[in-house]
Amino acid sequence: MSGQVAIPHSQRLCTALAVLDEMLEITAQSLVRTEVAEHYQVIRELGRGKYGHVVLVTHRQRGTPMALKLLPKAHTKLHTFLYEYCVALSLATHPAIISMFGIAIESSQHYGFLYEPALHRDLISIIKPRVSDGIPEPATKQCAKQLVSALEFIHSRGLVYRDVKPENVLLFDPECRRIKLTDFGLTRPKGTRLKLVAGVIPYTAPELSNTTSAQGLPIDASLDAWAFGVMLFCLLTGYFPWEQSLPADPFFEDFMLWQESGLDEDLPRHWRRLTAEATHMLRSLLVLDPAQRSPVSGALHYTPIPLGTDPPWPLIPQLVPLPPARVLIPPGTSSPPGTDSAMGANPHPPVSLLWGAHPPGAVSVHRSHCIITEIEIYSSINSHLWLFFTCNKISKQGPV
Repeated sequence: MSGQVAIPHSQRLCTALAVLDEMLEITAQSLVRTEVAEHYQVIRELGRGKYGHVVLVTHRQRGTPMALKLLPKAHTKLHTFLYEYCVALSLATHPAIISMFGIAIESSQHYGFLYEPALHRDLISIIKPRVSDGIPEPATKQCAKQLVSALEFIHSRGLVYRDVKPENVLLFDPECRRIKLTDFGLTRPKGTRLKLVAGVIPYTAPELSNTTSAQGLPIDASLDAWAFGVMLFCLLTGYFPWEQSLPADPFFEDFMLWQESGLDEDLPRHWRRLTAEATHMLRSLLVLDPAQRSPVSGALHYTPIPLGTDPPWPLIPQLVPLPPARVLIPPGTSSPPGTDSAMGANPHPPVSLLWGAHPPGAVSVHRSHCIITEIEIYSSINSHLWLFFTCNKISKQGPV
């Protein structure tokens, strides 16, 4: 009976690097040089970070809504930009990782690439700090299931994500039934040697916090498991378990004592609001020794809720209901490519449906009836009225 041949670690590292290097070379040769305003209309800013910002745009001819990430050339090396873009593109086939349009551009001021827009913002926007909870536990379980799948996919490609945090988890509905991982600028092949060059943060694994070797630490998936555990703690409580993963931090010192003793009486006080199953799951993900740490899949023992369950929890506060409204468009307008299939076969559907955010009211649109809870944007583009919103319910009906 023949068994599987194990691929040496060094060979896996070389394979992952070779694939990325080839993608970088091809992308550098095909980079589109253009100004953003030539082909895209900027609607509004979706987010801003340390290294760049993301804007919602529509294609001027096709009307397609997209998210455009822009990195200033003055502070971004071309290789750094190409690397992040190529890693994201290579992972975009997974349903819990952001989808890419496969378009990278270079303008006079920026490098940029286009991906699907997430109008519900990110996980950090729904965490309730300094309250009794972060987000409801069923929603945390929904997030955990999807993120385990995404992280395992990344690890199967020979990569370590290295940036697990709520800001990098985008929401496509208000109940966390559909979320996606984004931002791959820190992702590196397994085995890459890494030294801590910035300060220790809550997500920093203790083995990296104590890096003193000039050669650094060869990274692996256990770093993501640690950060994943810290993030799940934040989702459940609304705060970090500690400020720094160092013995000098009193909260981390208390945690170390409990991890080593395993006694209920040593459980840190601010952990005691967690359920027993959540505590057990987090303890396995946050084992101090990376060799004994649970992989991210350990969180699946904590998530025994069936997919597709209708959540009873509201994560986004309901606004004051608006009176029913009817959207009318003068005849003769045509639908831009990519309008939602819920519009039916009518050649002139007046509104493009886009999964977005939620002011309740009813909008009757040709053969579809959509109950919406928050209109994000009104924008007149090429004679089309665009409403960016989320439908609570879409059902085929007769003419309205």
